[in-house]
Parts: sequence; structure tokens; C-alpha cells
Amino acid sequence: MDDLLALLTDKRFMPHGHCYMWRPDLLWTNVIADSLIALSYVTIPFTLIYFIHKRKDVPFDWMLAAFGVFILACGTSHLIEILTIWQPYYWLSALIKVVTAIASVITAILLIRLVPAALRIPSPQQLARVNDELREAQAELVTTARRAGMAEIATNVLHNVGNVLNSVNVSAQVLYDKVHASKAVGVAKVVQLMREHSDNLGDFISRDPKGRALPEYLGMLAESLAAERESMIKELALLTRSIDHIKEIVATQQSYAGNSSVLEPGSLKELMEDVVRICHGSLARHDVTLVQELDDIPLMALDKHKVLQILINLINNARQALESVTDRPSRIVLRLKAVGDQRARIEVEDNGEGIAMGNISHVFEHGFTTRADGHGFGLHSCILAAHEMGGDLAVQSAGPGQGALFILELPMVTLSEQARQVLSG
Repeated sequence: MDDLLALLTDKRFMPHGHCYMWRPDLLWTNVIADSLIALSYVTIPFTLIYFIHKRKDVPFDWMLAAFGVFILACGTSHLIEILTIWQPYYWLSALIKVVTAIASVITAILLIRLVPAALRIPSPQQLARVNDELREAQAELVTTARRAGMAEIATNVLHNVGNVLNSVNVSAQVLYDKVHASKAVGVAKVVQLMREHSDNLGDFISRDPKGRALPEYLGMLAESLAAERESMIKELALLTRSIDHIKEIVATQQSYAGNSSVLEPGSLKELMEDVVRICHGSLARHDVTLVQELDDIPLMALDKHKVLQILINLINNARQALESVTDRPSRIVLRLKAVGDQRARIEVEDNGEGIAMGNISHVFEHGFTTRADGHGFGLHSCILAAHEMGGDLAVQSAGPGQGALFILELPMVTLSEQARQVLSG
């Protein structure tokens, strides 16, 4: 260790100041210039540290940290330039150049391998088109719902699609921001700089401060672009799955759009299975397990739109009640069973935040809500729909933290029985 220190601080050479003939104007011009450059380099790492601290969502913060170390080393090289004016520590200066030379070779290889991947990164225009198509799809969905006269169903469709669109918009915005702030533009800058010094490229890289910084910068650029590409591929996969889920929601609910407010024979079990498919994506994203305990019951006269409206609202409310639960797995149980031979009973039970006793009697009132972003008409519209079908909707809860149980009961009436009731009435 002592021998290495002695080598790096060998004073048998002539100080660099002799090259300046110790002229104060030339000497201090170089000292001041190198000092300002070093000072600027030193501030950059601290700026990057501040940025990483504020933006914890940046996926390649380690790259920024590495880039900060690199910049700090560049600043150190300028300080050494000042030191060698009075102290001939040329071996120390040479050691830094050796490190730079090694980085140059590695960076050149990485740059060649990186360019094809960088060229495949989606452009901001492509991502903007995806956003436009999603907005057009959402607008078309609203128009279709209005034409069918399904005001309540449209609210639920948009509520479910809106949940998915939130993640779609987040993914699209993340991709847009990544492309907009991509380091790929640095490739063009590097190419331009190398073209400007094509006649003396070796001397530029080994002697000029910008040239010495170039290899390490290319290495950081290669790692950054590779990380960007991997992150974008994952985000695009999420975006594709979300769009497929929107299509599934729309297709399932459109199958019920042809006969608004019409009683028709149907399987309540199959209708509930459709609801499960609609809500599956939203529940999966929130790590909610849905347990189905569905008995087979006879076909019955159903207003499918109203039943669909009620069940989607109840499942969404149950999911929201689980958002604050962290001490146990989130779970919703969906049950279907017959009560005698006259009524069908549907239960939606969660192990979420529960309902205070003082709020039980107000749950179905118009405008009542305990959520900061709630509107207070979802459950009110559900109980009105249940009454319109000759059924009832009730709620039970043991209190805060004890979960809640919503019970929907509907009359098991065949179409012939419904017709006799209408004629006799």
C-alpha cells in the first residue's frame, strides 16, 4: 500500500506549472476554468440524489446514482489537473486515464448492441394514438348506453370500465413519459459529437474533457435504454391485458342491452357467473379472492338489467370496503340459494371494514355515504330496483372491522305465473 501511494505521489517529475512557464495569467486561467468545471460537476450528483429522493417511482434510480458517481469522478479529474500544476502526481492522472480507456471499450461495444433496441422504442405519436383510441372507445360506450335508454346500467358499465381505464391511462401516461424523457436522444448527440471529431477521435477521447466523459456516458446510456425498453415491454403487456378486460366487460353487458326492462326466463346462476367475469379484473388487481357458492335453482322470470345493476354495485362496494384492510387476506363470498320454493336469495359477504351500528339504518338512503369520494346513490338505486322486482335488499354487520353481508331476495316466479298475476290484477 505504501509503495502504491509512493508511486502515485512520485515527485521526481516536473510540475505542470513549468509548462506554463509559471505565467500567472495562463496558470490562473487554467486553475479558474478547472475549478468552475469541477464545482459544476460536484453539484450534479447532489441534484440527482435530490431527484431520486423526490421521485421514488423512477425505475432506474440506480442508474442515476451511478451516473452521479461518474460525474463526480470527472470533477475529480479536473481537480487533479489543478493539483499537477504544483505537484507532479502524473501516475495518479494516468491511472484515471486507464480507467477511462477501459470504460471506453466496454461502452463502444454496448452502444453497438443497444442501437437496434433503441430504435424499437415506441414514439410519443404512437402512444398518443393509443390514448385517442381509448377515449373514442369510451365515448362510443357512453353513446351506446344512452341510445339503449340504460341510464342506470350505463352508470355501472362506466364505473367498471372506468376502473380499468384508470390503469390503462396510467400505463399509457407512463409509456408516454418514458418515451418523452427517453435517453435515446443522447445517442444522436453522441454520434454528432463523434462526427465532429472524426479526424482526431482518439485524441479527443483521451485528452478532451468532453471526450473523456464520453465512454462512461455511453455506458450509462446503454444501461438506461435497456432498462427503459424492458420497463416499456412490461407496461405494454399490462396495457394489452387491460384493454382486453374492457372488451370483455362491454361484450358481456351488451348481451343484456337488447331487451331493456323486459322480464324473460333466465338462469340466475348464469347471470351471477357473468357478473363474476365482469368484476374479475378489478378484484384481481386489488388482490381480492372471490368465493362462489352458487346452488342450482329453477329458471325464473328475470329483469336481467336490474339484477345486473344490483350485483355489480354490491360487489364493487364490497371491494371498496376491503381497501383499508391490511391484517388479513381480502375475501368476498358470493352465494345463491333457494329459500323454500318461492324466493331466491343472493348474498354478498366481505371481511372488510364493516358498518357502524349507527349507519346500518341509513345505508340505503339517497345521498348517504361514508366515503370521501362517494356519491350516495348506488345502494339507494339498488334497493329501489329490488323493490320494483318484488324483492328486497338488506344489510347486516357486526360493526367496524367485522365485515358486512348484503342480502338480495327475489321472487322465484315463472313467466306463466307472472302473466296470471298481471291478468288477475
